[in-house]
Parts: sequence; structure tokens; C-alpha cells
Amino acid sequence: MYNVIDGVYFKNMLTGAYQLFQEKYEIINQLNVFPVPDGDTGNNMLNTLKSMYSMIAEENTDQPVGILAEKAAAGAIMGARGNSGVILSQIIHGISRGLHGKKTASCGQMSKAFQYGILYAYRAVTKPVEGTILSVARGIAKGTREFIRTETDFSKILEASIACGNEALARTPEQLQILKDANVVDAGGQGLIFFLMGCLNGLTGQVEDIKVEVKPVISRLEAKGESFSIEYPYCTEFIISPCKVRAKEVRKKLSAWGESMIVAEGDNLVKVHIHAQRPGHVLDMAADWGTLHDIKCDNMVDQFHKNKEKQQKLVKKPLGILTVVSGDGWTELFRKLGADVVSGGQSMNPSVQELNNGMDNGNYDKYIILPNNKNIILAAQQLQKMLGEKVHIVPSTNPMEGLAAAMAFSEENTLEENLSAMKERVSEITSAMITTAVRDSIVGKSVIHKDDFMGITRNHEVIAKKDFAECLDGVLKIIINDETEIVTVYYGDTLSEEECRKELDRLEETYPDVTFEMYDGGQPLYPMFISAE
Repeated sequence: MYNVIDGVYFKNMLTGAYQLFQEKYEIINQLNVFPVPDGDTGNNMLNTLKSMYSMIAEENTDQPVGILAEKAAAGAIMGARGNSGVILSQIIHGISRGLHGKKTASCGQMSKAFQYGILYAYRAVTKPVEGTILSVARGIAKGTREFIRTETDFSKILEASIACGNEALARTPEQLQILKDANVVDAGGQGLIFFLMGCLNGLTGQVEDIKVEVKPVISRLEAKGESFSIEYPYCTEFIISPCKVRAKEVRKKLSAWGESMIVAEGDNLVKVHIHAQRPGHVLDMAADWGTLHDIKCDNMVDQFHKNKEKQQKLVKKPLGILTVVSGDGWTELFRKLGADVVSGGQSMNPSVQELNNGMDNGNYDKYIILPNNKNIILAAQQLQKMLGEKVHIVPSTNPMEGLAAAMAFSEENTLEENLSAMKERVSEITSAMITTAVRDSIVGKSVIHKDDFMGITRNHEVIAKKDFAECLDGVLKIIINDETEIVTVYYGDTLSEEECRKELDRLEETYPDVTFEMYDGGQPLYPMFISAE
């Protein structure tokens, strides 16, 4: 019987959830109905739980459940990635609010805390969509409402929640047509079921030791552009020449003594870079392998504080742009417009912590964030809740919309004027993307085969073609109309400049009244981004 949940039980529940996700996250990824790497729901939820676990991994289990829950929520929120990750972090945050101030929790109190978590998740989303993780959460809350009033064993509550959740999950294809077409259930909803199953496993004693090394989110700092952990503060570099052992053996022997290790092998020499806890020990080991040269050891904590002091002395401008993009070309385009950049995009959603770091390290006091991906908007909104008036959002869903918005920004205008102008500019852009299918699927009326080129435009069926040129032609027929004057293409890292130029030469003959422009975006996964205006 699990009538009272103390620190031991509660930590085991959350550990069990993280452990199960390590085993199941790929299943959630495979449920992504759109046959594009579109946010990687399983990865996002796993990283959210990894961040949560990092905050409680070393905590004593004799702590009050309220304190443990508060720390878990802080980790989940700062590490939240993607829509499903943010929603999951809000569920954990709601649980912590329900357990606030409690040393232990009765079955009824714990059940109410979980219900409170579901309420918080709903509050996080402005317009909940039926057939998603929120529908499953609501099904759990509704299905267990009466059961909670009489049951005193929390393991039974979790079992009932899982059963009700599975029933709600089975209904998601009927609620969302895209799920029905692909014959799958909602990925985020399945993730929520795994979370509850993991909590049950941990509560009932099925948790095993977690083998994955996890560093606390809040202990990551940056000195001279290098990220490091407080646990390994000494940036140690040296050359061994002549060296008696191969680089492979050096890596193996040093791997347990630090992080961020780089071992390069040259002509009878090996160069080592490692962030160490005990640099003297590392150098003693290396001295057995040969003669040491060019030894350098920097305390990165000192560098971090010096950098912070320099940043504080710099006068930041009042208002600027923080944008999320992937690809050297896109980064350069936005930086030329004065924007600060956080790396991320499709399948690489930055966490709330990473967005926050982008602001802390940036050039402005307040920011207008351009997410440039629908799966990043919710993380930006979470940061806005935390920081208030320091954060404002123009909800761009792709880099083309974001670039148009950034071009409408002016430092001379007020915040309200900029927000209005940027949002209006986004609405004037018609955009499209071409990528390749990662599996067979059906989206709407489109039958898609693995490795097809897919043309994606808003409010239109996906175009699936074996030939890239045919796919591009199909996309342009949709986005070009009689009023179109300029079409701009941004080629990705799998398409060369020559290949892109060849396509534009062909299109200029087809559309003689349209001006075509070309830029190197460098984005992964998508050979071409296209905008028309």
C-alpha cells in the first residue's frame, strides 16, 4: 500500500519516469505523423526529463516532497524543448505547486497535485487542439475524478490514470484527421502515458540505477565561447611528443578524468584538450606516455566571472531581436540585421534555458523573439512568463517569416510600433519548404514514399515527387500568383550553389515577370526554403 508519499517514493517516481523515457523515446519519435523530422517529440520530452532529473539526482531523499518537486520543476522548465516538452514541464510544475510546503503527501494530496499539473498544462497553451497530449491529459483528469475520492493507494491511482489515458490516447486519431490518415496515435499523448508508467515503475520498486551521466542544467557556464561544468573547471591543454601510446589509448585512459575532451594525433605526437577536475593528475598520467610541451591550464570559472564583469560594463541597447535559426547562411543574414542568434530549428529545438542564455549573453536589455518554428513558440512563451516585459514574441513559423519581420524592425520605433510592423510583415510573406520524406506515409490525400521530395506550403496538400525539379515546380504553382514580383530561395547544406542556380535559370524562363533571388541558407534537412511576395 502506498498511502503516504515521502521523499524516497517521490524521487523514485520521477527517476522511474526518466528511466522509462530513455528506453521508449524512439517509439514516440516514430509516432510523429508528419514524415519530416519535425521537432522529434521523443527527444524533446526525454531532454526535458533529463534536465528535471539533473536537479534531483544528488538530492537526499529525506527532503520534503515539496522541496524535491520544486527542484524537479525548475529543471524541467529550464530544459523544456518543443511543444510537448514545454507541456510536460508544466505538468511537473503544476505537481510541484500542488505539493508546495508538504513534507509528505497523502494519496489524496498526491492525486490532487497530479490533477493540478494537468490544469497547469492547459494554461500553458493558448489554443488547445483536440487529439493532442492535452486531450489525453484531460481524459486522465476526467476519468480518474471519482476514483481519487475513494482510493487510498497511490499506485492504484496511477494504474487508473494509465488506463484512462490509454482510452483517451486511442481516441486521438478520431479527433485529429492527420493522425487518422497516418494510422497513429498522438506522439505527445503517448509520451504522457510513458511518464505515468515510469512514475508507477519507480513507486513500486522497479527503478534501476541510471547509467547515463547527467550534469545539472544550472551548472553549465561559458568562458571564451567554451561551455563547461563547474565540476570540471580547468581547461587543460598539452602536447605529448614523442608519444609512446596511440591517441586511441590516450582517449580511453583520460575519459574518466574530465569532459569536452579532444585528442588529436600527429606525426609522433598527440595533442590533448580536456576540461579536468584535477589537471595535475591528468598531467602526471600524460608524463608517463612521453615528453610534455606547450602546457596550458586555465581556470574557466575565473574566466567566466571576468567575462561577466566585462559584459556588465558594456552598455546594452534597449531593444533588439533574438532569433532561432540553423545554418551559417541564415545566421549571417540575421546578424547583418543586428539580431542575436540562438542555434536551432527543425529537430534541434533550443530549450528555455538556451533561449534565456541567448538573452543573457546578448546585446540588448529587452528582446523580440523570432522562434522561426512552430515547435519553438511555446518555449519562447514559457520564457516570457518567467521574464515578463523583457520578452516579446512575433510568432514566426519559419526563417523566411522571421527574416521579413527582422527587416521591418527599427531601433527608432517603440516596442508597440515594432511588434505591429513585424507581425504585419510576416502576414505578407508566402513561404514554402522542400524536404525529403523519412518514411512512407499518407498526409491528407498525398501518398508519400520514403526519400520522396516533399513540397510543404501552408493550407495546401503536401506535394510528393521523386524528382526535385518537379517538386519545386509544384510548389511554385501554389505560391506564385499574378501579383508576385519577387521569389527568394535559400538553398540548404545538401544543395550546391551551382545546382540551385541551374534551377533558377530554368524558372526564370517559365516566369519571365518574376525576379528570382538566391541565398546560401545552409540549413540542414531542407534542400530549399522559398518565399514569394
